[in-house]
Amino acid sequence: MLNSIKQSTKDSIVYGLGNIAVKIVGFILIPLYTDPKYFSVDDFGIMTMLDISGLVLISMMASALPQSLMRWYWDRDHIKDQKEIFFMSLISQVLISVLFAVLLFPLSGQISTLIFGTDKWNLALKLLILSTALQSINNIINTLMRIQSRSVLFSTANLIKLATVLSLTIYLIVFRKMGIPGIYFAQVIVNLLYIILLSVYAIRNCTPKIDLKLLRAMSSFGFPLMLANFAGAIFSAVDRYSLNSMALLKFVAIYSLAFKISSVLKLVIVDSIKMAVSPRIIQKIDAPDSKRFYSKTNLYSSLVLMMGVIAVSLFSYEAIKVITRSTAFWGAHIVVPLLAISVFFINMRETTIWGLIIKKKTWIMGFIVIISTVLNILLNILLIPRFNVTGAAAATIITNLIYWLACYYYSQKVLFVPYELRKVLIVFIVGMALSFSGVLFNDMQLLPRLVFKLVAFLSFPFILLLFKFYEPSELQAIKGFAAKWSNLRNLGENLRSLRNTADHNNR
Repeated sequence: MLNSIKQSTKDSIVYGLGNIAVKIVGFILIPLYTDPKYFSVDDFGIMTMLDISGLVLISMMASALPQSLMRWYWDRDHIKDQKEIFFMSLISQVLISVLFAVLLFPLSGQISTLIFGTDKWNLALKLLILSTALQSINNIINTLMRIQSRSVLFSTANLIKLATVLSLTIYLIVFRKMGIPGIYFAQVIVNLLYIILLSVYAIRNCTPKIDLKLLRAMSSFGFPLMLANFAGAIFSAVDRYSLNSMALLKFVAIYSLAFKISSVLKLVIVDSIKMAVSPRIIQKIDAPDSKRFYSKTNLYSSLVLMMGVIAVSLFSYEAIKVITRSTAFWGAHIVVPLLAISVFFINMRETTIWGLIIKKKTWIMGFIVIISTVLNILLNILLIPRFNVTGAAAATIITNLIYWLACYYYSQKVLFVPYELRKVLIVFIVGMALSFSGVLFNDMQLLPRLVFKLVAFLSFPFILLLFKFYEPSELQAIKGFAAKWSNLRNLGENLRSLRNTADHNNR
């Protein structure tokens, strides 16, 4: 099990480096998006509504094909059919993407009127639909790289993609004066180039053959997940849709900035760990140490994530002042710690739901996410009129907590895993206390404020010692990790070891 954890950690670091780059690009663009010279506060709110509409679209277009591909690729009964499985997934996704684009293009004006009350954003929506269709195809190729643990190829390809989309977006907005449509035109071009860049890799992993029986089995597995993904996208978007309909666009903008900052945690930590661990979870189904591996993945990811939650919560006040060009956005720092808490519960769900995936009980997941979405809508209706952005954040926290508890309960019923919830609770309580301690320092001058916040952040792992959180073997591993990575002279060698490990794993 130790080797599996080490390999998962190394893959997580490689994926994390790529995901950090995603957020760097996002933060580079925030000053541009919040600059009154190019966009108003309401324009930022409109971008947010378009972005979350894209998430809803991709949840329908992707049709859970990536999850089905991941579940069947390493199935012991279909090892010899891997290239055929990928071919069927890829062709199915291309057909679905084309179908959705053809159906939605003529409706872009009506969709614009439904969301914004005007058809002014007709062109931006058309570009968004096309970009989403191409991104859905990209997701299938990305999933194959994750399944094969091609973390270096994955990160390299996505870094190239990010650098290109960043440069093209800045060019189209600053020099071509395209405004909001320029953002999505850049995404269309780059998503298409990404498919072309990885076409040789994709073709090499294809066997052009259709097994209808196998395709039906994959579809039966994926259909409940498609419903779950769609409901999940609505669940993720309902807070901003609700703010848009029950409050002002400026509140959508403020909330969205807070969401972008807190979502650093999901992308860089939660998603990176998920990318690295998901294929290994399936591979270790029959391994004798599988349940301990699942349990430790949950515990260690919770620990790492909480360190991120504390950092983001403490320093969001300063970060928002640095990256935004308008004081209208500064109030977003109040919401960041609340949304960061919700990310913690998202990670708990992602790392304790494996029983339902392994036992192919995806219909339960679909049912839970639909109920959670309805609950979130009701909470938003109840809380937003009274508390605005804080009410939306509170609704998100409550729903994510209940969503995780329901998934955990049913997953444990079909496959019991001895998770270390007592230790996770210690991590949560200590982390929350430190995260909200930032409000005590925000009225101080900059230098003492940063010092106190840094001390609060660094104290977290040492406070856990008081609760006898670490096992002796874990303390030894932490010391070894610290000794290895604290020596900056060996940084290049250590980074090369990540690449070499990934390359060895690919062979």
